[in-house]
Amino acid sequence: MKLTMNSVAASSQRTKTFEKRIAGPEGTCEATSVAQPCVIFRFEDHAIPRVDTPAKHTAIKDLVGSWSKNEERRAALEQARKWVADSFHGGDGDTVRTLRLRKGWSQARLAADLGTSQSHVARIERGTENLSIETCRRLCVALGINMNTLDEALRRQESLAASKAT
Repeated sequence: MKLTMNSVAASSQRTKTFEKRIAGPEGTCEATSVAQPCVIFRFEDHAIPRVDTPAKHTAIKDLVGSWSKNEERRAALEQARKWVADSFHGGDGDTVRTLRLRKGWSQARLAADLGTSQSHVARIERGTENLSIETCRRLCVALGINMNTLDEALRRQESLAASKAT
């Protein structure tokens, strides 16, 4: 059998026929395979076309990062986060998200204090992350709260997540 591929994205070539004798408890039986056409998939025919980023595009995280370097804009961002905490999450009570936003911090800023990633902070805020005691201690120090307040905040955000899921 010749092992060649027409495309790196295509599946394998058709297989050849073979005969095989199998010995079982009742004697020898014969099994024969017949070659059947192999379906070849070209994955590039089904791939989602990639959309190129516009030439003058700036990602939001890059824009916010550059604004954070400017003292005046950083203060405005912190004020905006505090406003979001009160305007959109004020009825939620104390959760990790509202405690972070009331400090005017981004998820990236809290992640830097915790020594973790922004996505980890997002999972904590969604209530989908089981936290170690060490992470809880670091959260308490970063947010300036005690363990009881953190426990209440985590329970509150779990119940909020459960109510949104239903």
